[in-house]
Amino acid sequence: MLIAWLAGRLIDASGADRHPGYQCPACHERVVLHHGRVVPPYFAHHTLGDCVVATEGESAQHICGKRQLATFFAPWGVGRLEKILPEIDQRADCWLDRHDHQPVAIEFQCSPIGRDQVAVRTAGYQKIKVFPCWILGERYHRQQLNWGLVDRFAWEMPGWGLCLLFWDVNRQRLRLDHHLQQMATGKIMATTNWLTAIDDLRRPQPASRLPSISLPAYRQRLTLDLLRGNTGLRDLQETLYRLGKNLPGFPQVFGTTRSYLPIFGRGPIPWRIVVGVWIFSRKTQWTVPELWQLAQEGLVLVGGHSEGGIRFAGEKTLRLALADLVTDLATGHYLQRTETGWQILVIPAWARDGHEWLENNERK
Repeated sequence: MLIAWLAGRLIDASGADRHPGYQCPACHERVVLHHGRVVPPYFAHHTLGDCVVATEGESAQHICGKRQLATFFAPWGVGRLEKILPEIDQRADCWLDRHDHQPVAIEFQCSPIGRDQVAVRTAGYQKIKVFPCWILGERYHRQQLNWGLVDRFAWEMPGWGLCLLFWDVNRQRLRLDHHLQQMATGKIMATTNWLTAIDDLRRPQPASRLPSISLPAYRQRLTLDLLRGNTGLRDLQETLYRLGKNLPGFPQVFGTTRSYLPIFGRGPIPWRIVVGVWIFSRKTQWTVPELWQLAQEGLVLVGGHSEGGIRFAGEKTLRLALADLVTDLATGHYLQRTETGWQILVIPAWARDGHEWLENNERK
């Protein structure tokens, strides 16, 4: 910790002298000033005891980063380090009081943390009407974008879309990964900007163009993954096998190049494939609620997440994807609108595998 009590005053470790009377602001037990050559000055409990907000063993990155972030966010309001919030048994790494705005609690996360812990801390701040701003350190900065990051830490920022924030202690800059999207083939992508001042957030930047998608190449990849025994495709392939279908031979109308918010697990195309095959194998007429139920079941099968993440919702994205699929099927004259829902007109043709599909289309 960077702040301790002494004689009724809060003392910052950066300017503190050694003294036997320092106390933890949360539990009021004794803390000791540490002032080494590598790690910046900080306080630590003499004996940890039952302090509910203690985070002992902080890294130099975490200690430096908290101070840097307090300076970085200072133009937006009066900032404090390590504000204790006894009503929710939490301590914010940095606290920002903003005039006529919701207070902001900045959490600089450098060490591993579970989803449940993030959810509890986030809900605690929201309970007292404080905006939680999670900013990630170096261990997360090195990771490729993945569902674990998006699920725990992503939130929607006006003008920037779905975002993740990272702080580079060495460069003292904020990395903003914005307009997070999941490509049709499953990969999570973002546009990255480096911000040198907090007011840069007031000037949103557009999303960069996503790479193009080749459906033939995607079929080949599915074929290779199945030959190699990719366990991530096992449930999906078994579902299709029971219906006499093979994953790489999916009808062209089930493919797409659209991207969505990242809720689809293995990707929007696998989701469209499984929902599509169910539509044409289970019934000849469908109501809208029945199709919505299929959409949810398909999302589970491909490892998706209908609730979205801790701080963003997924239902709107799933409904959009379902509308896109049904529109494509109607445009291709496979479905027809009725008074209560949809009627099947023609069943799309499947190839035995990706190779057969490629051969058939080369002859055309």
